[in-house]
Amino acid sequence: MHHIPAAAIRLAQRRLQEEGYEPGPIDGILGPQVEAGLDRMLDDRASELRAKDRDDILSGSRKRKLTAYIQLLARDADVEVGPVDGLWGPQTSYAYETLQHIADYGEPPEQWRDSRTVPNPHGWPTETESTLTDFYGPPGGSFSNPRPPLTTVDLPYRHRLSWDQRKIKTTIRCHERVAESLHRVLANVKDHYGEEQIKELNLHLFGGCFNPRKKRGGSEWSTHAWGIALDYDPEHNQLRWGRDRAAFAKPEYDAWWSFWEEEGWISLGRAENYDWMHVQAARRP
Repeated sequence: MHHIPAAAIRLAQRRLQEEGYEPGPIDGILGPQVEAGLDRMLDDRASELRAKDRDDILSGSRKRKLTAYIQLLARDADVEVGPVDGLWGPQTSYAYETLQHIADYGEPPEQWRDSRTVPNPHGWPTETESTLTDFYGPPGGSFSNPRPPLTTVDLPYRHRLSWDQRKIKTTIRCHERVAESLHRVLANVKDHYGEEQIKELNLHLFGGCFNPRKKRGGSEWSTHAWGIALDYDPEHNQLRWGRDRAAFAKPEYDAWWSFWEEEGWISLGRAENYDWMHVQAARRP
């Protein structure tokens, strides 16, 4: 069975307490008192458990009973979770993340944005090497001698290198075809958030733009190799982190993403729920 986050145990403890099942202290520990509360609750709701799994759940481990309860809570909130079988898989994990978001913010998370629903006012091409090369020219080269036609953008607010925050950046080198759009996005960010909130949200922590490299673990060129992608705050939005961990998935970043999407830039986090640091002027295939 997958690892169950301590936060999921605390969520269950709070709900059991609210429903009068006396789970003990809300401490994120799946102990005997929590199990006793789960047993009483599951006895009351046994008819809602999947028939072929009912006996295994009721006589099963604490983790299986807790998982069944999380699944029942998801159903109560009209969150799609699949059968109530007490097994913690990807669908239950997603349902729990949605429940936790509702508990934290009072509403479900915003639906992911597919690139087909994001406007494309500048006609950014699809992310294949041939279409990118047709539109932007050849990728790669080196930092000192890049193949793409790069230009320098004056930043509307100061950036700091994410890996060395002592170093301040006032300009970014990017592909000349995305430069004006990039400047508009960051100007809107500054106008909306202001310098103080930009720093609080780490919207000034720059993780790179032009980088003549291939995709991580692949043989194709990264969109960074054309200077049409940017990374922000990589420490808190790591490559494989999803909506449950990435900072940029939180509601306070909705305006940040809306400014990019108005210009047709695509967030891999918003579109595919990984690599939340990354935004690019290229459509997903």
